[in-house]
Amino acid sequence: MDNTGSLTGVSKKTVFCLFIPAGIVLCFWIILNLAYNLIGTIDDVSLYRTLAASICALLFAINGFGSLLIYPIMYFNGASFKFRVLGAYIVPLAWCLKEFYRVTSGVTFLEGLFFTFFTSIQLWLLMGQVGLIGISELMCRAIVKRKNPFIKIVTPGPIIAILISLAATYFIVLWHGGLNFHLMIKMIYVKLFL
Repeated sequence: MDNTGSLTGVSKKTVFCLFIPAGIVLCFWIILNLAYNLIGTIDDVSLYRTLAASICALLFAINGFGSLLIYPIMYFNGASFKFRVLGAYIVPLAWCLKEFYRVTSGVTFLEGLFFTFFTSIQLWLLMGQVGLIGISELMCRAIVKRKNPFIKIVTPGPIIAILISLAATYFIVLWHGGLNFHLMIKMIYVKLFL
């Protein structure tokens, strides 16, 4: 046992900083997924559409932008950078794993992995988190700078992260409406699996 009171060398505060913010958002995401699966039993079409649209909007917000909530909470609770990144990726990775489980019912394990991490939506989601982490880091530093004027807000790391995310968005979504990237992925898929 070390001086942090744990067997692994990870302090209780670090565990709290990682699991509480990310865990709450992950639990909310799980509840929304379950709710979406359950609303299929509703016979009222207008109620179903309203609930489905609302749940999908919330799922989109949590999947795509949950890291903007998780990262700052972990930052201000003293979590290390690697734990903040892990926390920011918990929900997107959970979504990718859910998709892996869904698609492996009809494809091989390796095809499922390819679909899970290299198709347009999944890759955009994962690369988008890089930029959101950069934005979150800059926002957190700006807040801390009010109390500590020696903190540098702008450094290469967050800026590079944002630029990588913007470049990924361009190539995955905007470059000819995403068609070029989709076709490139499709050709890679055909070469690997067909």
